Amino acid sequence: MSKSKICLVDEHAIFRAGIKQILASMKEKFEYEEVSNYSQLLLRLEHQKPSLIIMNLGITDDRIYLTEQLMTKYPDIKILIFADHANDKILIRLINNGLFGCLLRTAEPQELKLAIEMVLSDQCYFSPLLINRILINRAIPDKNGNKKIINDSFLTERELEIVRLLCKGLDQKEIADKLFISPRTVDTHKANIMSKLEVKNTTGIILQAIKYLIVKTSELK
Repeated sequence: MSKSKICLVDEHAIFRAGIKQILASMKEKFEYEEVSNYSQLLLRLEHQKPSLIIMNLGITDDRIYLTEQLMTKYPDIKILIFADHANDKILIRLINNGLFGCLLRTAEPQELKLAIEMVLSDQCYFSPLLINRILINRAIPDKNGNKKIINDSFLTERELEIVRLLCKGLDQKEIADKLFISPRTVDTHKANIMSKLEVKNTTGIILQAIKYLIVKTSELK
């Protein structure tokens, strides 16, 4: 069975060197290569298409445009970005358009490894810190200046608990352990949540949590 291929693209050699050290520790699982700019990446894609591209989003419009073009032209290639300074609306737009993963540059090596493994397994990974930041920034102040959460009445208290834990990055087993319920019960609640929010996966739940502000920001700090 052939290994998955990862392409790392960034103009900063020091940044690439750090990521390559992490990739080298996982070399039994996939092959990887690097390019130093996006022109090289586009040329490489004409001849060989990796399973995953790891790249820095940056804050410039051309970088954001390129990311969107890559997702449109190569929908089978998964993209994992570092997006410390990206506008929250841009991140939500990219996620809606098919982005598979997003990390902060301050991520620990283990988090990057987890993100890579999940994305290569057709699962999305988004840094809990990023999701929390988006939720907090989009909360609406009430008349006393406190962050107020709205539109949560259509979910039960248990469902809200599970949404909050999903937004914190907990998986099915961790949620089950924390709430003292079985993983199967978590699955049932999650299915009900997805039905109510009209989404198909965990990423959809998180996006709707952002859209409808159904997570109490005080619990995410």
